[in-house]
Amino acid sequence: MKEYDLIIIGGGAAGLVASVAAGAFGARTALVEIENRLGGECSWTGCVPSKALISAASLAFRSGVEPDNVMEQVRRTVEEASRASKAKDLLKKYQVDLYFGPSKFTDNRTLETEQGPLKAGKFLLCTGSSALRPELPGLTDDHLTNRELWQLKKPPSSLLVIGGGPIGTEMAQAFHRLGSKVTLVHSRDRLLPRDDAELARELTGLLLEEGLDVRLNFRAKEVKRTQEGWELNNGSDTFFGEHLLISLGRRANTAGLNLEAAGVAYSRDQIKVDRYLRTTAPNIWAAGDCTGGLRFSHTAEIEAKIAVRNALFPLNSRPNYQGAPWATFTDPELAHLGLTEEECREKNLTYRVYYQPFSGDDRAIADKTTKGRVKIIASPYGKLLGVHILGPRAGELINEFVLARRKGLRVHDIGLTAHVYPTLGLALQRATDDWFAGWAEKPWARFLLNTFRR
Repeated sequence: MKEYDLIIIGGGAAGLVASVAAGAFGARTALVEIENRLGGECSWTGCVPSKALISAASLAFRSGVEPDNVMEQVRRTVEEASRASKAKDLLKKYQVDLYFGPSKFTDNRTLETEQGPLKAGKFLLCTGSSALRPELPGLTDDHLTNRELWQLKKPPSSLLVIGGGPIGTEMAQAFHRLGSKVTLVHSRDRLLPRDDAELARELTGLLLEEGLDVRLNFRAKEVKRTQEGWELNNGSDTFFGEHLLISLGRRANTAGLNLEAAGVAYSRDQIKVDRYLRTTAPNIWAAGDCTGGLRFSHTAEIEAKIAVRNALFPLNSRPNYQGAPWATFTDPELAHLGLTEEECREKNLTYRVYYQPFSGDDRAIADKTTKGRVKIIASPYGKLLGVHILGPRAGELINEFVLARRKGLRVHDIGLTAHVYPTLGLALQRATDDWFAGWAEKPWARFLLNTFRR
């Protein structure tokens, strides 16, 4: 029986980062992955293929020409990204033993694998998540989730999408642009309910202008599998699609692990952890999607580093989510950082909002990408409470504010920082102009200015 200091279960974003970190610290480390490949959900059925499809769809939308064999192109992109990964080299460099195949606990210090039992003083669960299957009358196993979607040989002639979160909204627009007749249904009064309501509604309007069939406040009653495809109704309206894509949240991957034997408490949605990422078993931690928090690869990596640190060293640390940034990669993109206006009101915070439309940015005008705007939410003294960007490359632009917020910088710091002209980033600086103008208009500021002038 091989013995380790730390065994990590799951070879996705969290598991790979954790394995490299533990190996670099000198711990005897093993990584166990159920599938015969590394990279997890994001690399194979999430982030990488979806962005490849979105890129192809945007090109088709702008050129009017659909690329040949687009789904095959997506699969080739995924394989190319996998080959470019340095994961196996890093694991080898830091002497991390790699095991493939299913595994299960026999107690909280022993893991049974296909290669035999492994023993460790500590474990880290990085098992990821999978799409939830709703309790919907008529639903059979042959519907699509983000896993099965990439096996399609070509874009479907028509597609029903249930769920207006990031995955459902991104895929609905992408397939619409590739020529599919898409109907996106969502139970709420707007898409992307976790994002800023004002910009989410603005994005919904842009999708409708583009011709995407979006049905809000739609509560599905049942679906029906037919010879031609799927029928979906809410009791009054019926819609048809060759395929049905369901995107209604995620559940933790716990099946087959026998967590009960290890003393780890869990539910359908998540493995229970405390604020230091320790499970109910004192020698087992968890990180990433399986904990049920913010299910993003960058969040999983932050948690993985903290969990390894807490498992291997004394004194506990808590993860710093740095304002919990994320982006939805529609066109235009919608990026999120910190508090929304709704959350500011709920917390009874005093705040100001500053805007800069991309229609006023010279680079956006030159690129013909003028839809959307920058929205900064700040305290009266310029503390960054939240930043939301609807526009081109919003997922890239938000990173400046992530660093600014983490370092405690304020609105005037962004405004006084030179931004290269002409770039989209200049819109971030322009959004702060009203903050400076507001200070200059205050009576005491006018008094000081006039005094200095005299």
